[in-house]
Amino acid sequence: MRRSTITFLFAACLVLASLQTSRAAEDEYPVKSIQLVVPFAAGGGLDITARIVAQKLREHLGQPIIVVNRPGAGSAVGARFVASSPPDGYTIYLSSGSTFGFLHLLVPGFTYQVKDFAPIAAIAINPSVFAVNAEVPVKTLPELVAYVQKYPGKLNFCTTGLRGGNHMQFEMFKMLVKDKYNGLELDLPHVPYNGVAPALTALRGNEVQACTLPFSSLLTSNDGKGIRIIAVMKPQRIPAIAHVPTCGEQGFPEMDDYYSMINFTTSAGTPAPILAKLEAAIQKTMQDNEVRQKLKDIDVEPKFLNSKEMKEWLDADVRKYEMIIKKTNMTVQ
Repeated sequence: MRRSTITFLFAACLVLASLQTSRAAEDEYPVKSIQLVVPFAAGGGLDITARIVAQKLREHLGQPIIVVNRPGAGSAVGARFVASSPPDGYTIYLSSGSTFGFLHLLVPGFTYQVKDFAPIAAIAINPSVFAVNAEVPVKTLPELVAYVQKYPGKLNFCTTGLRGGNHMQFEMFKMLVKDKYNGLELDLPHVPYNGVAPALTALRGNEVQACTLPFSSLLTSNDGKGIRIIAVMKPQRIPAIAHVPTCGEQGFPEMDDYYSMINFTTSAGTPAPILAKLEAAIQKTMQDNEVRQKLKDIDVEPKFLNSKEMKEWLDADVRKYEMIIKKTNMTVQ
């Protein structure tokens, strides 16, 4: 009896010591540098956004924020890295949308879902646009459809990654064309790239002729200089390119709801006090006028959502893309 009691008390002491150590780690967080993982190549809008925010976030957290680019597999490489990292708040994921929430339906071996990520906050709206190489003689979506009808297979369509959000938008567009144009199947081959920067290079060089991509990567100075923006995926026009109509204004209102929220997540199981510290630091960062102006300068619209609001948006966005996957019968490539 005495031995059992001693064993029980020893185990209880170990548990108590472990809890105290854990609480101390949460109270002291962060005590080392934090990785901010971007799932695309350097040079794109999301990468630039990460570096703008990381600089100020460092001041609020008191530790270096190191931006790490992990492109590949439509963002699956970066998402997997974060979801499988220790739940300690030292590996954070910056995503332009909800791609990581539906990759399990498309990528072989990718089993992570929304439940495997802990939401922290969202910081900005990042609308996507349809763009074409300036040599392509179309200025609207209906003109693009008509051109592809007349010259099937002549144009290639690029996105910023296989199975990513821009790929989903492309599939949605094809599905809508089929519905609105009496079953028309667009002969428009898809060419995916590992991020915005290589997709832009290919579009500007006329290696591909049309693309869906985030507007933040297409600064207004590019419009008319190798690239022409023909439609905005947002309910309202973008002030910087007010001459470009929305998809809805061109007969595709269903596409107006396909904008992204740039958001922060980390691995599920991260202690609530750490998540709260991160959320508060990000909120302070987004209240900084210099940060907000720098984001506006790259045509990213600052908009803060707390963890609860972001989770609601994320769940709704994932459901939207899951619908596209099912309706278009997309399969693993």
